[in-house]
Amino acid sequence: MTTILRRVATLRPTDLSLLRQAFLSLLRVRFALWLVPWRRLAASIDSEEIAAAPAHPEVDRVEWAIRAASHVVPRATCLTQAVALHRLLSCHGYQSIVQIGVSNADGRFGAHAWVEHEGRPLLSTSNDVARYSRVFTWPHSRLDLT
Repeated sequence: MTTILRRVATLRPTDLSLLRQAFLSLLRVRFALWLVPWRRLAASIDSEEIAAAPAHPEVDRVEWAIRAASHVVPRATCLTQAVALHRLLSCHGYQSIVQIGVSNADGRFGAHAWVEHEGRPLLSTSNDVARYSRVFTWPHSRLDLT
């Protein structure tokens, strides 16, 4: 724990603010995933007005903040991280989608969630996501619904 505190103490104020936002977003999403049905959670995030911070961090910094904060949020699964990252990217004016995929490698079922921004996977590498068949995209595009 002291190593974490030392690292936090060396952060620039903008990174510290972003890390705080990521931590709060992860907590909110984690509790919502436990307590609220998906449709209600998705609708609340879609309609949520989030006050954008004055700083406009790069997408990679937002991803870093979610990854770093997820180490101290209990059960911050890939789904929790993906929804929180999508929410935080939206807060900073970026468009993204959450992808959920499944795999059945060697008879073992697996599922994974990640975020895509401008066609690039976040929270996972292209090689990681290639192992999964996409079964769910959120938010849905108009093309997905036809």
